[in-house]
Amino acid sequence: MTLIDYLNRVHFAENILEEALWAELEQRQDDKFLILITSEDLQGELGERLKSGIPGQTRTVTFEASGLVPTEAEAHRAAVAFRDTNCDAILACGPGYVITLAKAMRLLVGHDAPLSRFSEAEGGALHITHALPELIAVPRLKGFVAGFNGLVSITLDDGKLIDIASRSIVPTVTIGDPTIAAGEPAAVLANASVEAVTLCTEALLSPNYNPPANGIAMDGLKRGLQAVGAVSDRADLGARRELMAACINAAMVQHKGLGLAHAITSSLCAVVAAPLDKGAIKRLLLPEILRYYNENKVLSRAPLMGTMGLTNPADVVKTIARAMRGLPLPASLSELGISEAQISQCCERASRHRAISNTPCHPGPGDIRNLLASIY
Repeated sequence: MTLIDYLNRVHFAENILEEALWAELEQRQDDKFLILITSEDLQGELGERLKSGIPGQTRTVTFEASGLVPTEAEAHRAAVAFRDTNCDAILACGPGYVITLAKAMRLLVGHDAPLSRFSEAEGGALHITHALPELIAVPRLKGFVAGFNGLVSITLDDGKLIDIASRSIVPTVTIGDPTIAAGEPAAVLANASVEAVTLCTEALLSPNYNPPANGIAMDGLKRGLQAVGAVSDRADLGARRELMAACINAAMVQHKGLGLAHAITSSLCAVVAAPLDKGAIKRLLLPEILRYYNENKVLSRAPLMGTMGLTNPADVVKTIARAMRGLPLPASLSELGISEAQISQCCERASRHRAISNTPCHPGPGDIRNLLASIY
């Protein structure tokens, strides 16, 4: 059984890409697809596999994504290409930012409005009132969770970074094939592992009541911690499959509420002009966040300890810190190119982030400054 029906249609199995893609496109044989992909993936193995999985009668147009982060300008260019070539649906393949770009593009195709109108801070999900073109996502391991969630973090034309959150922009179909990740380097595996562990941990810390999400987060955390331990340069297909499974769980529990790691990381990305490695930031942040929660006596009230088979909150901190240690990722915020001035700008912004409402206790700017100082 390779089909999971939760937030969207998901095909997940080794070597399923061509078969699943053929099945999904064949039932949409009257549609014309805009293929959103990087030039590197288009010319590489992924591009060749896509060609094998696209039925001969399917009409396609290719738009090559150019940036390392999704921007409003590029989403507009893709939307114009979609309209000008009379496309009906989107096939987005590659790293998470390509999938995110496709989600933003869907909003622009479906609405005559700037992306700022859909900002989460402005209650933007209420403004998604028109039908959106279908999106089939084929995510790589880097940013894999983007293929399953209804989240967009995008830089507007005025330089402002906004978050958009709505179930309406979850991909229609997602195809997860661990064999796509066979050649991914250790840093990408580490990044994905950190993302899975962080999202599942924060879901288990969230005060929001959602027992099914807790169950998914428990399974995802166990798989994610195992994946962290298996990070290496070995082409271990089984380890990559389990890592992808952990990332799927992590994506599924995001609607329970993102937490402090997301609030701080998003705020850092907003004040730093250059693209930042979010996984590297969260790898540094997560142990410090857990220490902060432990100092404030809230770890023992969350289901996190039971999931990890621990009875002492301090052991939760030690276990996560040990798992995050030694990964092939930058070892400090300064190594990531973040300045002290940018940290100061981040603190107030992070303390006002909407994700703070999903945390077991609400830190102020001073608390966040102390957290960041400890990993600078």
